[in-house]
Amino acid sequence: MTPIRGPLARLERSRDELAKAWLVRLIERASLDEISELPTDQIARELPELISDIVGSVADTNGNPYELTEEQADRAASLAALRGGREAGAAEVARDVAALQTVLVRALRDELAESEPQRFAEAVERLVDATGAIQAAAAEELIRRRSRELESQANTDTLTGLGNLRHLQKQIAQLLELHKRYGHPFGVLLMDVDGLKRVNDAHGHQAGDRVLMQVAMALRRSIRTVDVAARLGGDEFCVLAPEQESEAAITLAERLATAVQEEVASPDDPPVGLSIGVVSCPQHGADAEALIDAADRAMYRAKAAGDNVALGDPPSADLGEEAKS
Repeated sequence: MTPIRGPLARLERSRDELAKAWLVRLIERASLDEISELPTDQIARELPELISDIVGSVADTNGNPYELTEEQADRAASLAALRGGREAGAAEVARDVAALQTVLVRALRDELAESEPQRFAEAVERLVDATGAIQAAAAEELIRRRSRELESQANTDTLTGLGNLRHLQKQIAQLLELHKRYGHPFGVLLMDVDGLKRVNDAHGHQAGDRVLMQVAMALRRSIRTVDVAARLGGDEFCVLAPEQESEAAITLAERLATAVQEEVASPDDPPVGLSIGVVSCPQHGADAEALIDAADRAMYRAKAAGDNVALGDPPSADLGEEAKS
């Protein structure tokens, strides 16, 4: 980029004051709630650098003001988060950038309009292009954020915040692909919450929902970062444990059962616990349906026996049971 000299260099050196002027314009048209949510520390840290990016683009008459470096694009993208806890809309981002453009045009006018009117006009033209690039980068980041948010909502159980059935299906498909390519095993723990119906009948569904959230919290605290916990619906949960064969998966299941008993313990009610069926790939199958079916059988054996955990039977044993029935 062309070195910044003359009036534009003075403008660049005034970037902190310009950032403050821009912040004042934001505050002037914001409500009290919006003002309280403005991330002023982030603005003070990032906006002066963003102003330097724009002034540099204006000074570089041989460059393309629409082309941003990766670092500049990241700074521009930060404008999508200037509304703090409240997600900004595209119109708000556009207004924020327009306010910044106004501050910079006024600064250019003070430096160039009277002494070099032709240069002032050219600088304003390049400034419009540069701020257009900033706005485009911020809008793209806004779209990416919304896309990630929608994807997260589509894969998240709204009550517990864990993954949902759709998310579990995607994750188990990925683990099966890893097993097919590289032979990596993984465990599947299918679990049912024992005692939830009793809680619902005695205290209502809100109390039952609190139990489900407590179960989810216990699972989240007890699994590894690589494990996947999901609520399948009702009182059924599932955990996928990459790189775990049956023995390690059983140890994990016992830890989860203990964690839930401790998390949901109530002195006034009978205990709430888990019945967990444990299987692993490839020992109990090499496709999602076979694994879930074997884990489901094991889970109901655990429930019938009054145990927390039961290991699934090998595929041949399952087939034998079907033939007998």
